[in-house]
Amino acid sequence: MEKYQLLKEKFGSLASWALWDKASGNPKSRENVGSMEWASDEAALIKKIKTKFVFVAFNGSSQHNGKNGHEQKISWSNFHSGYKYGRDHKLRYAVLGSAAEGAYITDLIKNDKSKTAKERVNKYKENRALLEKHIDTLKREIELLCGKKKPCLIALGRDTENFLRQSLEKEGYKIFFLSHYSATTPKFDEYREQLKEILDSVG
Repeated sequence: MEKYQLLKEKFGSLASWALWDKASGNPKSRENVGSMEWASDEAALIKKIKTKFVFVAFNGSSQHNGKNGHEQKISWSNFHSGYKYGRDHKLRYAVLGSAAEGAYITDLIKNDKSKTAKERVNKYKENRALLEKHIDTLKREIELLCGKKKPCLIALGRDTENFLRQSLEKEGYKIFFLSHYSATTPKFDEYREQLKEILDSVG
């Protein structure tokens, strides 16, 4: 609990867990994807946490004013947006019931105010020192979660994969590519199968 609370204090507004409240009907729907009821009982939550895999996206998404999407003041609400144009429910559909359920989810780049995704990516391609600062933060974050153990990193999107391979592969981290859930393709079932192939390859 002490370790969990420290992680929550430092990264709770920026990260989350691969745990969601289920939809009561169609599992591909957005129903309950923005609900944070799953996180209300922290003792029960801790029992569900797994550290074999860590999902890493590139940068934090828009808060959408906290009305239709996640709100930073609510711990662990990142990746749990019910925003009508969001696709967090696609990630939920792929993860729930898999070996990755309960894994940690975070962003490589935190609190970047660049206007566009392209601008953000180019910034870190051109400024290696700035990228390394975010890599160091990610490594501290993972160490809080896993200690000296190195989890398998599932990179959400090609840019994330490329940056992680450049920086962490040589340090012994295994890095896998998974399409970003915000993309329209692959479709839901194909996306879940893509994740399953990664998990099966690790065993």
